[in-house]
Amino acid sequence: MSNAPAPLDNMDLPMPSPRQQSWEMAKRHAGLQIGALIVLIALIWAIFAPLLAPSDPYVQDLANRLAPTVWQEGGSWEHVFGTDGFGRDVLSRLIWGTQVTMVVGFGAAVISGIVGTTLGMLGGYLGGRIDALMIFVINVKLAMPGVLIALSLVSIFGGSLLSITLILSLLFWDRFAVVTRTATQQVRTREFIAAAEVSGASRAWILFREILPNILNQIIVIGSLEMGIAILIEAALSFLGLGIQPPTPSWGILVSEARDTMFFMPHLIIIPGLAICILVIGINLLGDGIRDITEPQGRN
Repeated sequence: MSNAPAPLDNMDLPMPSPRQQSWEMAKRHAGLQIGALIVLIALIWAIFAPLLAPSDPYVQDLANRLAPTVWQEGGSWEHVFGTDGFGRDVLSRLIWGTQVTMVVGFGAAVISGIVGTTLGMLGGYLGGRIDALMIFVINVKLAMPGVLIALSLVSIFGGSLLSITLILSLLFWDRFAVVTRTATQQVRTREFIAAAEVSGASRAWILFREILPNILNQIIVIGSLEMGIAILIEAALSFLGLGIQPPTPSWGILVSEARDTMFFMPHLIIIPGLAICILVIGINLLGDGIRDITEPQGRN
C-alpha cells in the first residue's frame, strides 16, 4: 500500500494576494510594458539632459547650419539628427525639450487631478445642494472652449513654464470631476461605507481613506489622458508662438522652427513631431495598463 501523500486539491492552495496578482498581470501586459518603457526613457532624458545631450542646445554654429542627419549623405555622428537653421544640434535640443514637455504634462495632470477629484468626490458623496452646485460649476466649465481660453490666457499672462502649467491645469479639471463624481456615487452605497459611517469615521476619513482608493483606477486613466492632452496643447501653443519662447528648447518650438525648411529638410519637423506622438501614446498605454492590473474585476 503506497504511503505517498495525496495530491492537494486546488481549493487548499493559498490564494495569491492582490499585489501578487497585479504583478503577474503586469508581466504579461504588453501595453503596460511598452508604455512604461517610453515614459521611462522620457523621464531619463528629462532628468539627465545635461549628461545625455551631446552638445549645448543653445550654442549656434552658423557655418554648420542645416547639417544632414547621420543616415543622410554628408552626415556625421557629431550631429546624429543634424542641425537646425541656427546650427544648433537637433538631438541636444530634443533631449532638453523633454524637460518642458514632462513638467507641463505631469504638472497639469497632477494639479487638475487634485482640483477635479476633490470637487467630484465632495459632490458625489455629500449630494444635495453641494452636488447641485458642483454640477452647475462642471456644466459651466464644459461649455467653455478650453483651447480658445488657453490661447487667450497665455497671450495675457505670457508663455512661461509656470503660467502654461497652471493655465492648463485649471482648464481641464472638469473631466476628473465628472468621472470621480459618478464613481463616488456608486461607491458610497457600498456596505463598507455604511460601516465606516456607523463607526463614527469623519467625512475626510471616508472620502480619502475609503472612497478614494476604490476610484483610483478611473483617476489614473483620466490622468494619463489629461497628461497627453496637456503635452499636445503645450506643443500647439509653442508652435503658434504663444507657449514657451525661443531659444528655450521645446518640442513644439522645434516643430515651429522647422516650418520654413520642411519641404527640403523634412526630418527637422518629423523628428520632434514623432517624439510628441510616441510619448502621448506611451502615456496612454501606461495609464490603461495600470488601470487593467489594479481594478478588481481585471484580476478574475
